[in-house]
Amino acid sequence: MFIPGIVSATFKERSVDEVIDLALSSGLKAIEWSENHHFDPLDLGLVEEIGNKTRRNGLEIASYGSYFRLGQNMDFSTSLNAAERMGAKNIRIWGGAKASKEIDEVEWKSLTDEAKEVALMAKEKNIRVSLEWHRNTVTDSNESALRFLSSVNEANFGCFWQPTPNQSVEYRAQGIEKAISWITNIHVYYWDESGRRPLTEGKEDWKEYLGRMTGNRYLLLEFVKDNSVDQFKKDAETLLSWINGGKENG
Repeated sequence: MFIPGIVSATFKERSVDEVIDLALSSGLKAIEWSENHHFDPLDLGLVEEIGNKTRRNGLEIASYGSYFRLGQNMDFSTSLNAAERMGAKNIRIWGGAKASKEIDEVEWKSLTDEAKEVALMAKEKNIRVSLEWHRNTVTDSNESALRFLSSVNEANFGCFWQPTPNQSVEYRAQGIEKAISWITNIHVYYWDESGRRPLTEGKEDWKEYLGRMTGNRYLLLEFVKDNSVDQFKKDAETLLSWINGGKENG
């Protein structure tokens, strides 16, 4: 089952209440809350209230979007404690800060060991950890992502997925097939060479991606053209039509 939602960082300048209202008015069911943009992770009272407010409005917390990066000597407990207070069961982290081809074996082992430690910390709180699928990190290619996930090999450690720029649709789809057992959330948007485009223009690409996905997944809208609320509502309508098997209104 696909559950439609929004990544709150899509509208960084809008308030928590505005993001919730936008999700509800667009027919969405879940929110991935991003730290730093909508709250300070150290303000645990506010974090808890955002979680409660989300649930009171009938919305699910798809995940906690942290900006913790492996290999940067950061304290994971800050984001982890906030995710727990929010009531999030999945926390997004970043797989380092350089392209995978630039990571030597010593650094690779260090990143893997740290990821294992992070996974075990989260396991104690019954929280899953998911790598952002992103350029200039360990998930910037299918091969590197699969190697890293396999090396960490913890039951609560997986990844998100999104279409990486400058890769073919088929290569991206192959990545989904190979990593499907690790993938939890999918960030949904459409870019072409000119940048962000209306989601409806990516129908054929997303038909390929969604056709490779099985099980329960959150589909979370992000990167809206011109950061426009009107365009976001159209993109939400498009996403819902794909999920429901209906026709798009464009």
